Amino acid sequence: MILENLVNDQLVADRVGNIREMISLRSANPVTIVAVTKGFGVDAITAAAKVGVHDIGENYAQELIKKRDILENLDEEKNYRWHFIGNLQRNKVRKLSSSVFMWQSTDSFALGEEIAKRCISPKLLLQVNMTGAKTQGGIPPSQVPSLIEKFEEFGIDVEGLMTIGASEDRDATLICFQDLKKLANSLGLSECSMGMSNDYDLALEAGATILRLGRAIFGNRKPD
Repeated sequence: MILENLVNDQLVADRVGNIREMISLRSANPVTIVAVTKGFGVDAITAAAKVGVHDIGENYAQELIKKRDILENLDEEKNYRWHFIGNLQRNKVRKLSSSVFMWQSTDSFALGEEIAKRCISPKLLLQVNMTGAKTQGGIPPSQVPSLIEKFEEFGIDVEGLMTIGASEDRDATLICFQDLKKLANSLGLSECSMGMSNDYDLALEAGATILRLGRAIFGNRKPD
């Protein structure tokens, strides 16, 4: 369900400006800002686009499809790049295949194979559970090399890794991010998607190439 969370264009512009300033100060490499619009309407997407943020992150297939259709009906011509960042079932891939630019939460060979079957040259990130928390999705770091090798055997490219930090523990989160970056580098992967609104400064310090930001751009959501 899309909630009636209204956004202020000027506040969005100011917040994105602050985020870009932090990126310029803390990162030596280019960083993509993905605006996470879960729970917000298309006004959040258009507000982000006004300040040059066209990478849009969604957690739910139904919500992404609904927003995509609304934007198409509004004759929006902006070139949005949809990132799927939530838990994804294989039976949802077909409905998303024509829209998703990057699949950030690939956590099994079966899911990656289904995506590759439905899309031409899909951009895949493997979601890695760096904390070991049962509440977080992703595969253990130890399984990443063998899974990437299996994808390569079937001609499926993996562009990078994605993770979520430790809950309410900044020291542990920084270590998770640093370890993910080391793992990505050891495997020759170019993308590291890590860092959300409460810890993206740590992700930049660790070498993130993609930030997934919701509250930091749009403010607080209404409760589900």
